[in-house]
Amino acid sequence: MASVALICTANRCRSVMAHAIFVAEAERRLLSVEVYSAGVCDFRGAPPIKETTVTCALNDTPAPEEIATWVRDLPLDSITRFLVMEQYHADVLIDEYGISSDRVSLLGEFDPKQRGAEIADPLGQGKVVYERSYIQIRDCLVGYLDGTNELGS
Repeated sequence: MASVALICTANRCRSVMAHAIFVAEAERRLLSVEVYSAGVCDFRGAPPIKETTVTCALNDTPAPEEIATWVRDLPLDSITRFLVMEQYHADVLIDEYGISSDRVSLLGEFDPKQRGAEIADPLGQGKVVYERSYIQIRDCLVGYLDGTNELGS
């Protein structure tokens, strides 16, 4: 089965929203895909930020109930595609974990509105910024799914 990992810094904001959106889009498209999310920093056991779960709920894409996961705890060798929020996250995957660069993409590269290759961290910036981040992540994930065939159908 194909799999995707959505990666940010702590797995408490952006990658949690991305996970929720990806699961909803995969279900809508009838895709059989394993979805993971994690952070490049070890925040294992920490809950998602409240604004993250509220934003997901308001958009009818409930946040996953898991607590923060560290990249090191993922089945790295079996993941088809890593979608990262920042170049730093890509660098960590490639340099520290030996992930091939052809399996790592900046999520923002799939943005049909071309708002930039990186997706800024909304941490501590309030409801409006979280909603804006959610919309950008959603647009990028839809752009990725519309343009890929690596996940099957």
